Amino acid sequence: MKELSKNFKMRLFINNKLIPLKPFLSNFVRQIILSMVYNLKDIEDPRKVELIIERSGKE
Repeated sequence: MKELSKNFKMRLFINNKLIPLKPFLSNFVRQIILSMVYNLKDIEDPRKVELIIERSGKE
């Protein structure tokens, strides 16, 4: 998986603002997400993976 994750870059946006990540954290999160994606049924060759987490309801 480590070799596969090198082919992907990761960027974190919070409220449409790019948040710089240290290499360790970027690699860690990228490898975890890609490990889950590659273990999904019927996923053969992902090119782009988007994960959106939004707060629901009123604040």
